[in-house]
Amino acid sequence: MKLTGEAERSLTLQQVATILQVETSTVRFWEKEFAQFLNIKNKKGQHKRFTEKNLEVFNQIKELLYTEQYTIKGAQRKLEMERTLTSGLGIESNFKTTVFFMFSAIMRELHAYREDSRKLAEQVRELREEKIRVEEKLIEERNKGLLDFLKDKIQVKKISEQEEA
Repeated sequence: MKLTGEAERSLTLQQVATILQVETSTVRFWEKEFAQFLNIKNKKGQHKRFTEKNLEVFNQIKELLYTEQYTIKGAQRKLEMERTLTSGLGIESNFKTTVFFMFSAIMRELHAYREDSRKLAEQVRELREEKIRVEEKLIEERNKGLLDFLKDKIQVKKISEQEEA
C-alpha cells in the first residue's frame, strides 16, 4: 500500500524521536509544552502524525534546550519572538531556517571558543602557580647555598683561630 499526499510526508512519534535522537517521552513532553508552535492535528481513532514542519520546530526546540541551554519558558519566548518577527517581516520559512541554523552554528563555535578560553585561562593560572613554586625553591636553594658558604667560612675561621691559639 503506497501512501499519497500528506500521509506520505507525515512521521510517527517514534520516527520523530529517532531523527532527533531523543526519547519518545521527550517528544511527547515537548509536544505538550510547545503546542502553540506545533499545530498538531489528531483525527479520532488514528495515531498522531507529525509533519516536516513539526519536525523543524522540534529540532529548534532541541537546539534551544540542549545546545543553547534555554529553559522551557525561555525557549517558548524565543520561539514566540521568532514567530512574531517572521510574520511581521514576512520572512520566507526556508530563509529563516537557514539563518537559524547558521546562527546556531555560530553560537556552537562561540561556546567552543569560550570553553577553550576557559581551559587556557586555567592553564595560565596553573603555570603561574608553578612559576611561584619554582622561584621559591630557587630562593631557598640560593639561601641554603649562602648559609653553607657562611658555615664553611665560620669553620675555617674557627680552625685558624684554634691554630693561632
